This record gives sequence, C-alpha cells and structure tokens, in this order.
Amino acid sequence: MFHKLLIANRGEIAIRIIKACRQLNIKTVAVCSTADRQAWYTQLADEVVCIGPAPATDSYLNAEAILMAAINTHADAIHPGYGFLAENADFAAMCAECGITWVGPQASQIKLMGNKSRAKDYARQQRVPVLAGASIQGLAWPQIKRLATEMGFPLVLKASHGGGGKGIRVLSDIQALHQQLRAARQEAAAAFLNDAMYLEHFLPRARHIEVQVLGAGDQLYILGDRDCSLQLHKQKVLEESPASVLTDDQRQQLYQLSRQLLVKLAYQSLGTIEYLFADGAFYFMEMNTRLQVEHGVTELTTGIDIVEAQLKQAAGAPLELPRLTGKKKPCIAIEARLTASLPLKQTLIKQLDWPSGVRVDTGYRTGDHFVTMYDGLIAKLMVTGATRAIAVKRLQAALAAVKLVGPTTNLAFLQQTVARPEYATDTYSIHSLAQWEDEK
Repeated sequence: MFHKLLIANRGEIAIRIIKACRQLNIKTVAVCSTADRQAWYTQLADEVVCIGPAPATDSYLNAEAILMAAINTHADAIHPGYGFLAENADFAAMCAECGITWVGPQASQIKLMGNKSRAKDYARQQRVPVLAGASIQGLAWPQIKRLATEMGFPLVLKASHGGGGKGIRVLSDIQALHQQLRAARQEAAAAFLNDAMYLEHFLPRARHIEVQVLGAGDQLYILGDRDCSLQLHKQKVLEESPASVLTDDQRQQLYQLSRQLLVKLAYQSLGTIEYLFADGAFYFMEMNTRLQVEHGVTELTTGIDIVEAQLKQAAGAPLELPRLTGKKKPCIAIEARLTASLPLKQTLIKQLDWPSGVRVDTGYRTGDHFVTMYDGLIAKLMVTGATRAIAVKRLQAALAAVKLVGPTTNLAFLQQTVARPEYATDTYSIHSLAQWEDEK
C-alpha cells in the first residue's frame, strides 16, 4: 500500500479521498491555491502545500507545481479526483516518469477513451452503437460548415477532451454554430487546456444512463448503473442508482455493451461509460476515465467503498469485490447537488445544518467562505429507499430540512423539482430540467 498520497484537487472530493486514505492508513498531502488556504480539506490532510495563486491555470492545472509538491513531500502516489487534471494523459505520463503512481488509468487509456472523438471511433470498432458525429479539430470554417450541413441539424457541439458539461452547446442551425464555436473552444481550453471540438447528432428525447466500472487489468468489475438525465446547462443536478427506467433485459444489454467496449483494453482503475438511451436503444456517448462526482449513489447501492477500491487497485493490493449481475439491487439511492447561484453577493456561510439520516459529501462548514472561482458545488445530499417512491419522499424531506444561511443557492429549485409529478413518475428526459427552469 502507498505510504503517502498527494491529492491533486480541492474541496469535497479532496475530503472524500482523505477519508478513504485514513481507512487504508495512507498519509495525505493536500495542495491548495492561495484562495483555498483556509479550506476545510487543508485542515484534514496530514500536510499542505500551496501551489500557486487563485486562478486554476496557475494552481490546480499547474502540473509542474503539483509534481514538485509530490516530490518535495515524498509522496509515492497522486490521486487527481475529478476535473482539473484528472483526465490529462500527459500529466499521468509525467507522474510515471517521476516514479509516482498515478491513481487512474494508464496514460494510453486516457488518451484513447478520454478523447470523445477517438473513443467514439473505438466504440464503433467494438460494434458498440454510437450516434453519428465527427471531430472538427484542424478544420477550417468552410469545412466545418459543410460537415455540419451534411450531418443535419440539430447538432451538439462538445469539447473532445471535456467533461462536466464544459464547452457543450446545442445548435439549431449554421448561424448558431458560427456564433457558438469560438466561445465553446475558449471554454474548453480554459477548463481542459485543449480546445478540440466534436459535432454529434442531437436526440430530442432521451435519458442519460451511465455504467460504473472498475478495471483491474484482467478483470473488469461492473459496479452498477446510474440515471443522470436531470441536467441543467449540461451540469448534472440529480442522479440515481440504479436507473429505474431500465428493465432487467435492458440492464444486461447495457452491461454487455460496456464489457464489449473495454474487453480489449485491459482497462485499469475507475471509469464511467456514458450512454444516451432512446426508444429502447443505447448509444455510447463518452467515457470518463476517472472518479465521478456522483460515485456516492453507487457506493450506497453496492456497499462498496469505490475510492478505497480504486486506491487498492492502483497499489496492486488484492480486490475482493462481488460480481454484480444487475438483476437485483438492495435499494435505490438518489443524489441532489446543492450549488451556489453565481455570482454571489454573500460568500460567508453563516449557517449550514444538514438533516439526520442523510449522506452529505461537502467541503464546507458553518463559518467558511464559499470560494467562487472554481465551481458552484456546496454539497451532495444522498438518500436511499427500498423503492424509488420511498427514496423520492426521503429526498423531499431532506431538502426541506436543509438550513443554509449565506450564499444564494439552488435549494428552492431542487425542492420544486423533486415535487414535480414528472419526477415522481420517472417520466422526464435529458431536456426536462431546462424546460422546468424556464417555467419559473
């Protein structure tokens, strides 16, 4: 097992990784920007290194500063969390060159599956269904215009190296593509240090279904599925596991497609394979070669500490995980993301009280100041139930019991959303949340 692990991230996910490391008796090193010097996670780690000023490009995206911090503190492993450098193949390779274990897939696997365009080409080779799409990297505007016209609108513009909804635009015509392309590229470059873009057909009604996997070279564990259809501005808001809309036969088909996709890769570490599900068919969308924000609902339905399992796999320690068939699940778990409504007039969190009997993953406490320059996440609230109806009622009660005074948040919108009849009856699509927001 590792002696000391550096966490190349911040906030809630840094705390989650620290908790898993404590279970395995691994010392932790937290890195922080000047904006995060007083953050809760820095107080929980065994050591802290400030790696630069507040802008992410000068701190959490500064691979050299992070590696130097790992070398100077004698860390033998780096966990990237999610976002920032988590899917940066070059950073993974740099860790290997420095003799530091990268807690994640091999750089070659990130390079293949972390690139939307390459991943879709690979999926087609493995006979996994994919929506029509194409990379526009290196193409001049006349070529892009011709390609988009041939594909037909509406289309979705995506960052090839992206995740978390960054760089994504839904386009109705050529004019929209021309207007949005530069902004999408700039957003992708700022978030991922790469502005490569990808065009894909747009489905007017679909569900977003994903499969959690853990690869250990010769063994691929399927750790269940999640429904992440309720998204706003391409950011997930509510997630649940398992996906209630799937029949047992559809779930088995989904898992078979996921195995089919990765069978030749000898994939290692955690990964999430994302699909669009429409009219009874699955279409491979992308693979996130990292730990997901919504991993907690899978932990609640499987009883597996996914972060601990990821650390064991990276260290070469034995994995004792159950073979999950997907035919029976112990419960339904639902997660709601509580986020700040940016820009904020008030950053001081004067009161922050959570309901009992609910799992809450957060990086903040009463008295903290919300840091505005990275993302809006305040906390993830997770509930379980023997049935979806029970879980929904518990989520409604949990959201009603949250006490937060300070920054403006999406709490009221979450409360309204889970009270809607469409949510209770599980009859929504990936576009529903945006439509509900417009009704406010």
